[in-house]
Amino acid sequence: MNLRELISNLDKPVCSGDLSPDITAIAYDSRKVKTGSAFVALRGVKSDGHDYITKALELGASAIFAETAPPEDCQVAWIHVRSTRVALAVLATAFYNSPANDLTVCGVTGTNGKTTIAFLLHHLLNHALMRCGLLGTVVFDVGGQIMNATHTTPESLELQELFSRMRKNGCRAASIEVSSHALDQERVHGVPFAAAIFTNLTQDHLDYHHTMEEYFEAKMKLFDTVAARKDGKLIINSDDTWGRRLIQKYESHPGLIRYGLGVQTDYRATNVRYDLTGTQFELEHKGRGLLVRSPLIGGFNVYNTLAAVAAAHAVGCNLRDMVTAMKSAPQVPGRLERVFITGTEPFQVFVDYAHTPDAIINVLKTVRQMRPARVITVFGCGGDRDRTKRPLMARAAEEGSDVCVLTSDNPRTEDPKQIIEDARKGFGREGHALIVDRKEAIHTAVGHARRGDIIIIAGKGHESYQDIQGVKHAFDDRQVAKYAMNDWMRDRADRRMEESEL
Repeated sequence: MNLRELISNLDKPVCSGDLSPDITAIAYDSRKVKTGSAFVALRGVKSDGHDYITKALELGASAIFAETAPPEDCQVAWIHVRSTRVALAVLATAFYNSPANDLTVCGVTGTNGKTTIAFLLHHLLNHALMRCGLLGTVVFDVGGQIMNATHTTPESLELQELFSRMRKNGCRAASIEVSSHALDQERVHGVPFAAAIFTNLTQDHLDYHHTMEEYFEAKMKLFDTVAARKDGKLIINSDDTWGRRLIQKYESHPGLIRYGLGVQTDYRATNVRYDLTGTQFELEHKGRGLLVRSPLIGGFNVYNTLAAVAAAHAVGCNLRDMVTAMKSAPQVPGRLERVFITGTEPFQVFVDYAHTPDAIINVLKTVRQMRPARVITVFGCGGDRDRTKRPLMARAAEEGSDVCVLTSDNPRTEDPKQIIEDARKGFGREGHALIVDRKEAIHTAVGHARRGDIIIIAGKGHESYQDIQGVKHAFDDRQVAKYAMNDWMRDRADRRMEESEL
């Protein structure tokens, strides 16, 4: 694409040099620059792309986009912009010929529930024959092509390339998780969202946003974008305190949709019942009552189901068809995912991504309602993240469990022993196990299981690695739990053998 055409939608750029070159690629990582590339210098938390402009020029960049004026001896096109992050989003959209304009894009944001809602909405829209792409924490699906996710919400350049692949593969819709980081860093700038879904807001990412108010304001950017469209749909959890603030702000918007358990909602769940096989409830909408059955377990999944069904209905799907489709909803990897060998084990093991105090409270509240003999919780806290939530997580785990095993999560560059020490301050009683090695912690929890117990392994969910000092070591809670359960079964068989010999 010609450079002059590429920059036509930028907001008041200051240009110098030759603007006639054809741009064959866009890069914000200098290592990916090649002859004919446009290099966009992004300011990051740990590095500044402006420091790599010289490297990009050495590799053949034909144009530089920066937040600074060009040096006097600059020999290539230099485009000085107010925000290179916004510029990257605009350039990427133009380079891939605005692919999201041909998709019904639904964005899900909030602290907890984003992945499950995005999965459910993806399932529902596909059921409604709106071939749907999926971008989120677990996987990217660009229309039949599935790959491991790199970020919850990719950088704008990769995001537009993924939208382009969806369009090429015949997708008519996209269900995407939208993180607060992505909103703050303009990764979704210019995306024509048809609908925005708000789950809830609880303490998380304060190492980045500093305060809950800043965290909320980042989330709110998605709703400002959708509210700018008269046909935009704002699907908000009315039972959440922060959700009610959003509702108050957008109460005059014609696309406002409220969901929850309270009376003042547009999609309300009543008569909720659930067990180990799934959940059912009565969905009330505009005087209609529909029985919803879902294989997903737990009260928080009632909210997730409501949000997905409301969003699918809002973008044109038949409500009764969506309710029917919920019967075949997929198991979301690492979200209250049951781990078993034969299915006849005398105790239950679940792996869940819960890594905030509120998420742990909700998961443990759910399993308590299944009336287990005991609840044993294995959990840890991530390194290089908000330290203030560590004791809160321990308190939440203790209040909902009979036994806690505090261990490592992803310690990253921190000392895992210090992370555990920070977290244990939230315990109010003695008797909990502190085991640094996560594999040992899981084996210990399973090894002490009794008939009727439920074990929750929280924090990492679907992740297949453990991040230690910058190195990602292969580690999957589900696989480790299976090995531990096999050991438990063998030990039981050995004990029976010994008893029969006596």
